[in-house]
Amino acid sequence: MSIFAKNYTFIMENENIQIPVEENKKEEKCEHKKCCHCMYHVFSIISLVGVIVLFILYFTGRSSRGSYGNKSNKSSVVVGYVNSDTIMEHYDLVQDLKTKIEAKEKLANDSFNMQQKNFEAEVNDYQRKVQANTLSIAQAQATEKYLGQKQQNLAALKEDLTQKLSNDELKMNTELIDSIMNFLKRFNRKHNYDYVFGFAKGSNILYANDSLDITKEVLKDINNEYKENHSGK
Repeated sequence: MSIFAKNYTFIMENENIQIPVEENKKEEKCEHKKCCHCMYHVFSIISLVGVIVLFILYFTGRSSRGSYGNKSNKSSVVVGYVNSDTIMEHYDLVQDLKTKIEAKEKLANDSFNMQQKNFEAEVNDYQRKVQANTLSIAQAQATEKYLGQKQQNLAALKEDLTQKLSNDELKMNTELIDSIMNFLKRFNRKHNYDYVFGFAKGSNILYANDSLDITKEVLKDINNEYKENHSGK
């Protein structure tokens, strides 16, 4: 996940210290655009995991239906499917997780951008002094060493913040998967499905009969349960 953009390099030629100016603005805009769409990347991953989970979930409970005792009786198999895209778009938990990851991403960006701006200011100040010949060779070398270390610290900060966001994303994926799986198990105590498939555009299921669609009922019940469990929180 690429949230942060700029890098600076420091070079010495003879006795004159030179620090290149910022990277091409076009590249900067492209990176900024990637930043703005970071949250969509996060939830596309969550959505993919959700589709995989819902794709084929086998429910126990055969013993609760006497007609299922005869395994050769294929007509006793009860199947339903859920539109995974609809669940991911309208399940309240997904919206709450999206809000959380957006907030965490904003904090990470703000923290990095603040330190990056300070670094840029120091680079610009150094460049002015070099151009004005107001630094001795020793001062220039010391400043370059300082700025080089600060650049490394920024790179380490970027990696740390990105890793933390990735860990938060993984925890949210797990929370979402557990929520859907546990709900469907409770849902199935009442409805006794043998199989519930996840149907979505681009999935391996190319066609599904609308009469088997239980999306509305699942979405209504899962949201009602979520609201009840989180009311007053």
